[in-house]
Amino acid sequence: MASHLASIASLASLLALTALVLPACSADSAAEKTEPTDETSVMRSTSEFGLSDTRIVGSLTYGQNSATVFHAGTPRYRAFKFAGNAGDEVDVWVKSTNGDPVTWILDNDWHIVAVNDDASSNNTNSHVKAKLPANPSATHYIVVRDYWRDPMSFKVELKGGPTDFVSGCNADADCAKVNKACCENFGPTAVLGSKAGAYKASLACPDPLYCPLFLTKADFSMPQCNVATKKCELVQPKDIKCQGFTVNPHACPDNYRCIHPEPTGDVPGSCYQFCGGFGGFQCSDPNDQCHDDPSDSCDPNSGGADCGGICKP
Repeated sequence: MASHLASIASLASLLALTALVLPACSADSAAEKTEPTDETSVMRSTSEFGLSDTRIVGSLTYGQNSATVFHAGTPRYRAFKFAGNAGDEVDVWVKSTNGDPVTWILDNDWHIVAVNDDASSNNTNSHVKAKLPANPSATHYIVVRDYWRDPMSFKVELKGGPTDFVSGCNADADCAKVNKACCENFGPTAVLGSKAGAYKASLACPDPLYCPLFLTKADFSMPQCNVATKKCELVQPKDIKCQGFTVNPHACPDNYRCIHPEPTGDVPGSCYQFCGGFGGFQCSDPNDQCHDDPSDSCDPNSGGADCGGICKP
C-alpha cells in the first residue's frame, strides 16, 4: 500500500512539473516569428506581383535617393518606378533601421529581373545589382516589403546607367568601328574592341531584322583612342592628325595618304584621299577635286598621265 501510494505521489509530482513546463514552452514559441510559408515561391514567382497588391509611392532616376517610406498593412508591397533601357547596369540599395527588407527589380510586365533579401551574412539590408534585359517599355519597378511582413521604414538608393562601352583605351588598336544601331544605314560608332560583342548584344536587334532601304554616304571615319579621356571615338579623315612623333600615332583610312608638313615626318600630318591613277579613283566629297600629290615623284605635266593625286577642296 505504501509503495502504491508512493507511486501515486510520484506521478502527481511529474504531472505538476509538466504543467509548469508546458506553458513556458508555449510562451517561448509564440514569441518567435514564423517564417512566411510561401517565402521560397514568392522570392522567385511573379504571381504575387501586380498593381492590386502593390502601392507605387514614387519615381526615381539614376543617382537619386528616396525619402523615408513607412510600410505597414496592405497592400503587401511598396514600389518605386524608374526608367531604364536594355543594357543599363542598375545598382539598388534598400536600407532599414527597424526591418528586414526584401527587394525585387521588375520590368514593366512585372517579371522579375533580380531579387535580394540580405546584402551579406551580417547585413539584412537589400542590395540588388542587375543588367536590364531588352523590353519594349523603359518602365521598371523597385518593389520592397519586410521579410517578416512586419511594419518597417526604409529608404531606396538607385544608381546606374548605360553600360560604358567606350572608356578604357590606351591606343587606337584598342578601339573598333561598329554599327551604331541594328541597321548599318544609321551609321557607325566607336567602342572598345573588347566590348564590341557586348555592344551589339545590347542593341537587342530583332530576328529577322528589317532595315529601311535608303542610301547613305560612304563613311571613312576611323576609330581612335583619345589619350586625354581614355575613350574611343570616331574621327573623320580631315580631322585625323596622322603618324608623327606622338604617344598614340594615328593612321589614315584605306585609300588615304598621310602627308606631313615637314620632310622629317616628326610632326603629325593630315590625311588626304587618294584619287586618279590607273583606276581613275574619284573623290568621295563632291566639294573636292583631284590635285597632283606634291609628295611623290610623278609629274602629270612631264609624261605622268597616270599619276595618282590627292583630293583637296
